[in-house]
Amino acid sequence: MDYSEFSNFLSERAREKGVGIKQLSELTGISAKNIEGIFSGDPARLPSPPYLKGYLWKLGEVLDFNPEEAWEEMKKLAAEKSSGKGDEITRNRFSRKPANKYLIIGAVALAIILYLGFRFYEISGTPALRVENPAEALIVTVNNRATISGKVSNSDELTVNGEKIEIQANGDWRKDIELQAGINNVEVKAKKFLGREAKIVRQIMYQPATGTSGQVLSQ
Repeated sequence: MDYSEFSNFLSERAREKGVGIKQLSELTGISAKNIEGIFSGDPARLPSPPYLKGYLWKLGEVLDFNPEEAWEEMKKLAAEKSSGKGDEITRNRFSRKPANKYLIIGAVALAIILYLGFRFYEISGTPALRVENPAEALIVTVNNRATISGKVSNSDELTVNGEKIEIQANGDWRKDIELQAGINNVEVKAKKFLGREAKIVRQIMYQPATGTSGQVLSQ
C-alpha cells in the first residue's frame, strides 16, 4: 500500500471536523511542522517512531480515529518498505466503531419495561383493603360511638364516609365515628391514583338504652 492513503484519511477527517493544521497544533500540542509532515504523504517527512506513536494518539483523540490501529499500519509500512511487499487497506480500518445506537435504545427500553413489569401491581393494581373492626357486615350496639379500623396496602388514599383517613406506615388505619339512632352506613374506600379502588360497607345499628352512657366500641 501507499502511505498517501493514510495521509488522505487524516486530511479527510480534519475537513470533517472543520480543523486546520494550526488548530490541530493548538489542540494537540504537536508542532505545526510535525503535523504537516504526518499529513504530507511523504514517509521521509514523518517524525521518528517514538514521537510518531505519541502524535498518533493525540491526533486520534481530536480527529476521532483509532490510533492503535493506525500505529500498527505505520509499523507495517516500515516493514513493507524493507521487504518490498505490498498490501491494500481501506481508510475505514482506522475509523472508530461507534456503539450501535439501536442496541443502546433497545437495552434502555427493555430495562424500563422490566421495571414497570415489576412495579405494575404497585403502580396500577387494586388496593388490598380490610375492615377488622367491626368484622361483621351488620352489628347492633347500644353505644353512641364506634371505632372503625383495619389495614390497607397499595393505596394512595383512604376515606371513611368521604373523610380522608391517615394510613400508618404499617398499613393500619382507624376512625372514631358518632352514631345516630337506627342504622348507620359506614363506607370505607381505598383508592389508587393510577389504578382502581376497593370499597367495603359496614352497617352499625345504634339502639340507645335508657340510662346507658355512650361507650366506644371495643376493638
